[in-house]
Amino acid sequence: MTSPSDRATELVSKAFPAREILAVREDTGGCEGFKFRILIVSEAFNGKTTLASHRLVQAAMSPIMPETHALTIYAYSPEKWGRMAPEDRQNAGCGDMIEV
Repeated sequence: MTSPSDRATELVSKAFPAREILAVREDTGGCEGFKFRILIVSEAFNGKTTLASHRLVQAAMSPIMPETHALTIYAYSPEKWGRMAPEDRQNAGCGDMIEV
């Protein structure tokens, strides 16, 4: 059986095949339903507002959203991600999600 984080990774990977970074963390910790943190850097977010970018990720996750309790999304264009210093990434809440 596929783990919830593997399923989330599969769904987002299919929706954003041309991505630079994808990290999915499951932080369910005993709560009812899944709790995910998703970091994705993709050209699909070029020129998009944060809300529009998040809606794209939510759409990708739609098959498992009924079982999802919480979803934290960090969605960046490559340009925006490249401008972020490590401390900016830490302050945004996603600094611990990838190796620098």
